[in-house]
Amino acid sequence: MRKIVINEKVYEIDGILFDKDGTLVDFGSLWITWTKDLIDKIVHKTDISCNKETYANALGFSYEERTWDPKGPLAIGSLQDIISILSRELYSNGVPWNDAFKLVNDSYQEVESDFNWHDSVKAIRGLRDFLQQASNRSIKMGVVTSDNYDRARHQLKLLEIDHYFSAIVGHDSVEQGKPFPEMVKVACKRMDVKPERTIVIGDSNGDMLLGRNAKSLSSIGIVSKEGQSTDHLINADAIIRDYTNEFIKIG
Repeated sequence: MRKIVINEKVYEIDGILFDKDGTLVDFGSLWITWTKDLIDKIVHKTDISCNKETYANALGFSYEERTWDPKGPLAIGSLQDIISILSRELYSNGVPWNDAFKLVNDSYQEVESDFNWHDSVKAIRGLRDFLQQASNRSIKMGVVTSDNYDRARHQLKLLEIDHYFSAIVGHDSVEQGKPFPEMVKVACKRMDVKPERTIVIGDSNGDMLLGRNAKSLSSIGIVSKEGQSTDHLINADAIIRDYTNEFIKIG
């Protein structure tokens, strides 16, 4: 029998599904830096008077303060959402839509090529030990992310944890992303487990609804940034701060 203890409550499980950003990977060290680089390139390519903070605010974060809204597009949305929102900002400042969309896509391609992924991808505290303990107990694990599959797989490889996951389902792997249940159903089929014997761990309320909509055993919220509120996780069954034994452990 496989058990996991979360905030002293015991769950009998066969599998765990993790969101990626903010759940496996530290959100701020990766995506705030990446998005600031993207905005820098966009601004450099234009001559319109729109400051960087305006672009950042449209995505739900502060360029200067490096803080983000856990309910905003940057934290929850897909890559296509981000590209569309930034293109819309250019369009609203007088750039024709086709030119705006091309400029943002060109900037995105440059960032993807130049970005220092190795130094920016960092694991949430206690993650590696937790994954090893779960693997030792033959708990099957998968990833369900709003990121694209190839980029998600690349980042997990950089952390040297990709071998723990028998399913990685990206936004581009399904017809309907979060909070619709398709990601969980696809992942569970690949893992050969049932959703009702699986918990979902994520940092957004969309992840919590994903677990509920798929009828998973439990939806567990994680908020690893020090001082960050947990108020946005209104549908979480439990909330943890990291993967140390203080919050979560294999029983």
